[in-house]
Amino acid sequence: MLLHSMKIFYFLFFLLITSSLGAQNFNGQWKGGFNESSYGFSGMMGNHIDYVLELQTRGSSVSGFSYTYFTEGPKRFYTICKLTGTINNSAKEIVVTETERVKFNTPPDFQNCFQTHKLHYVQDSGDVETLRGTWIPAPNQTGNCGYGTTRLSRRIINRTPLALKPAEKNTAKTDSQKTQVTKPKYTAPKTNKNIASKPSVKTKPAVVKKDESTKRIPSEIPESKQKEITVSSLTKFAPRRKDIIKTIPIDQPFFKVDFYDNGEIDGDSITVFYNGKIVLFHKMLTVKPISLTLSLDENDKENIITMYADNLGSIPPNTALMIVTDGNKRYEVRITSDTEKSGSVVFVHGEK
Repeated sequence: MLLHSMKIFYFLFFLLITSSLGAQNFNGQWKGGFNESSYGFSGMMGNHIDYVLELQTRGSSVSGFSYTYFTEGPKRFYTICKLTGTINNSAKEIVVTETERVKFNTPPDFQNCFQTHKLHYVQDSGDVETLRGTWIPAPNQTGNCGYGTTRLSRRIINRTPLALKPAEKNTAKTDSQKTQVTKPKYTAPKTNKNIASKPSVKTKPAVVKKDESTKRIPSEIPESKQKEITVSSLTKFAPRRKDIIKTIPIDQPFFKVDFYDNGEIDGDSITVFYNGKIVLFHKMLTVKPISLTLSLDENDKENIITMYADNLGSIPPNTALMIVTDGNKRYEVRITSDTEKSGSVVFVHGEK
């Protein structure tokens, strides 16, 4: 009975490993571009367009985001969309369709169409894998949205499944391998019995005082502790001018604030202060929101939120889209911060 159970176990294990090798992993980020072959895309003139797919798969279903970048004159434009799709593992094919525009800064006369990309997986070399295929307009769109070809790629970090990794060599020697080493016998030096030996004096280790001004703060601050952390208890921030961008009236007891990267994802990192206290510490801006739930201080006429730029990213300055939701009301504010000024928004008590 035990032998039969072991055979079943190894058979199932073999099937698991075989299926993991056969199914292509599309998760992660694929970078490249697409060409517009029909010249139907207004403003693109058939040029190569930078395109990025950020995919998350579950079974045969796909979700994620697409990032489209192109340049006209001195200005760079972008569009960020949500997408859905399907995978055919046997054919190593993936089809994704853009469904919702999240953010964009395209020109007013630009025909911003959703696309469907049908892509086939190819391994170009030992460490590079590629998605190649074509794109057409997504269904139910009017106008000439064009069509063309797509090519995306990424480097293979590790192609060996975890279960098939070779076992690490045990470098520790066994007792039989250890070489016996004969230690020289130790002979105590002769002492003069007439001289009293002095007792050894133990020295206390030096006490090092901690500098509170350089106290380290964890990257994740518990919500219950956020209001207790003040600027004076943190690593010192360089003084910068507050640039008041907007004043927003708040009606509800609690309101929500979301931060997004306002444009190309370029590594912008921010620290956010609310009424002089840190509520976000060293957070990277992406297409996904960084969310806060705040309330107004009844004792203050004005409550101020300030975005402090930890860096300027690869495309200065540090920019963010802040969306404030107060009940049914929604406000959008584009905040810019750099090494001299910090963008700020004032919240005041609205009608009750």
